[in-house]
Amino acid sequence: MMKASFQERFKLDDEVMKISRICLIVFFSFIGFGIFAPIDELGLYDPKWIRILHASVTLGFFIATYFSDWVRKQIQPIMLFFFYTMSAHSLILLYWNSLYIGYLVGMILVLSCIGVSFVDRRSLVSYLGTVTSAGILIGLYTKEPQVDLPLYLSSIITPTLVSYLTLNIRLSSVEKLRISESKLKGFQDRMLNELDLANETQSNLVTTQWPKTKGIRLHSFFQSFGQVGGDAISYLERNDGKLALFFADVSGHGIASAMVSAMAVLAFKIHGNQTEPSLCLKSIHTDLQELVPNNHISACVLFVDTETKEIKYSIAGHPPLILMEKKSDPKFMEGMGTLIVSYLKPNLKDFTIIPNSGDRILLYSDGILEVFDEAGEIYGDEHLFTSIKNHSDKKGEEFLTALYEDSMSFSAKRISDDMSMLLLEIL
Repeated sequence: MMKASFQERFKLDDEVMKISRICLIVFFSFIGFGIFAPIDELGLYDPKWIRILHASVTLGFFIATYFSDWVRKQIQPIMLFFFYTMSAHSLILLYWNSLYIGYLVGMILVLSCIGVSFVDRRSLVSYLGTVTSAGILIGLYTKEPQVDLPLYLSSIITPTLVSYLTLNIRLSSVEKLRISESKLKGFQDRMLNELDLANETQSNLVTTQWPKTKGIRLHSFFQSFGQVGGDAISYLERNDGKLALFFADVSGHGIASAMVSAMAVLAFKIHGNQTEPSLCLKSIHTDLQELVPNNHISACVLFVDTETKEIKYSIAGHPPLILMEKKSDPKFMEGMGTLIVSYLKPNLKDFTIIPNSGDRILLYSDGILEVFDEAGEIYGDEHLFTSIKNHSDKKGEEFLTALYEDSMSFSAKRISDDMSMLLLEIL
């Protein structure tokens, strides 16, 4: 259990592997250099077969780090083995050659490298203690040393201390990074939970289950740009028996827009019994204007008399409604108006239509229109009307899904805004 925890805590990454490879290639170069050194002229005893064997093994493991999973997984114990063999090789040569300065440089190199190569304090301390003690003993018992003993001892002890301090600094950084990653993961988990909650709230803002009425059938569609959107589709069964419908698109995306949508739906529920749709929209504007300084809303409110099929509506900066009559091409319905929950006072009017049996009325957000193909052409009204004509034989949710899929096909499934639609089918 402790071993698993240790490995998880100090899990090797690509950076540690890179450092290990650098150390191996440095060792190989230093060992290989000695093969061609003029040892006879210098009067040194340095058997070449030992260097060739040592260099070959080092190079072999360096290459294996690119091809062997086992070597990559076991790189720390392998590197510890090489540090011990390099140290032993250098110490033996120092003893044989009376502390020759060239071999002392090799010893300093090995002691300096280990501090940046390891993440295991116990292994490092054991190595440094063993090698430093052996180096000191060799210095004390070498006859006729070529280097002053104080200089030799400081050359052994100083890189040892530096390596130990380097490891402590690295381990402290690793621990701080581990704590930071743990906190970041906790924050991400909380954010995901909040997004899930916001997404659930958003789904409640887009009505999918509609009341059964005698003269009209309702269908809705919603596709969020992100995990949380800013569109809302809702209804209210008014006191006079009429059905009030609310279709809104809040500027922006994400949790902030979803919160404004929720506020707008709540305001609609409060003011949905106003005498005119425009008064309902103005009341929503008044309630939210001071509370929502950074968002505006395009919206449409309809009062539907399910008995007479009369529909009163008002539009606040919303795309024009589309009327699809049974025996003619689709066309825009009369009506336009300014945004609500903006700095300007809304300029809104009321309009009335009495559609015939078999007619349909489509409300949609600008996310359906504002998609682009690879050439930069916008989908726009023209393509939407073409899609409506092509799928005029479809009904209800099947019809709305077909319109959405045409928009997605045009833009290669690249969207930049929430996509919402509401379909009124006159019975």
